[in-house]
Amino acid sequence: MAKQRDAVLDAMRGIGIVLMVVGHSGFGGSDFIYLFHMALFFMLSGYFFRLGEGPAGLRRFCARRIVTLWLPFVAANTFFTLCNNLFLKLNILTDDPRILDLPGNQVTGPVTLKDIVGRTVHWCVFDGGTQLGGALWFVQALFQVSILYALVEFVLRRLRPGQYTLLPQGFVAGVLLLLGWHWSRTGWNIWGLGIAASSYSLFYLGTLARRLGQPARKPALRAGIAAAAFAVLLAMLPFGSVGLAGNQYPNWLFLLLASAAGWVLVYECAHLAALLPRLAALLAALGRATMPIVIFHFLSFKLVTWLGLLATGGEPYLLAAFPTLFTGGAWWLAYTAAGLALPLLAYQPYRMLKNRLLCKGRE
Repeated sequence: MAKQRDAVLDAMRGIGIVLMVVGHSGFGGSDFIYLFHMALFFMLSGYFFRLGEGPAGLRRFCARRIVTLWLPFVAANTFFTLCNNLFLKLNILTDDPRILDLPGNQVTGPVTLKDIVGRTVHWCVFDGGTQLGGALWFVQALFQVSILYALVEFVLRRLRPGQYTLLPQGFVAGVLLLLGWHWSRTGWNIWGLGIAASSYSLFYLGTLARRLGQPARKPALRAGIAAAAFAVLLAMLPFGSVGLAGNQYPNWLFLLLASAAGWVLVYECAHLAALLPRLAALLAALGRATMPIVIFHFLSFKLVTWLGLLATGGEPYLLAAFPTLFTGGAWWLAYTAAGLALPLLAYQPYRMLKNRLLCKGRE
């Protein structure tokens, strides 16, 4: 029998992935979203953390993380590298130096077979990435954090058989957070380890959230709590921002407070969304497609830019503008729709095939 899914947690994942795409779409309120949206994913991963008993449990956990995180990171970056020369011909990437006039953009040259092999080796050890796969920094960080958390949990269970590990894990999380904050100020982030150190505490917060459970509340109270969390985040906005992709945040307390407030906001909104079956189903579908959306939403943005260039008569090299070209008005809505819908549609055949194979395996 299939395991019953939690509609609220499915909705939280869906809300999180929508916020990620909106944050990259040119939306004017992105700084607000950045306060908490990536922390939400680390906390959700911590919420779902499970480690089986003994060395066998650790091996299974690590093997699953290799398949679900490391492999997509390597495969996606390798795919974008393989397509590099094709993307240059299509102007999805460009070697035109005029692209440098647009903030945050870069010139891309052709690659050889040697380049592809060499870069793939680098992807295997989380050394660098591709422009179109820029959001995969999170996949790298989550792999590092979850493996480290599992190793610490395994060691603690060996040292303290039958004892709760939550308190010593909290100590480790605190030490790593202070270390991550120090590296944030010095700019050290080799192999993304600065991000991982800071994010370990967010993963730990997710495990704490699971211990708290899901208390029953009336919808009106949930709406009030969500509004209060929103107000807290809004009040924090003038004092700094959070850029976990670069391990940037004002201080460790700011990061924890923004992350906790963001969790409360999304958690209560997810409970309210779960009351609306169609909205809950849509958010659940988006949540299940998190990895395809993370990988392909930047590429999907190109459709909107291409259509915009056709309408305005812009020069072809501008298609390579990253992540978006057109801003203001409702352009962010168009980019968001493409960034969510195209990966979701592309994911459906794979999901259907996977479900069919699983059904056959149970027969």
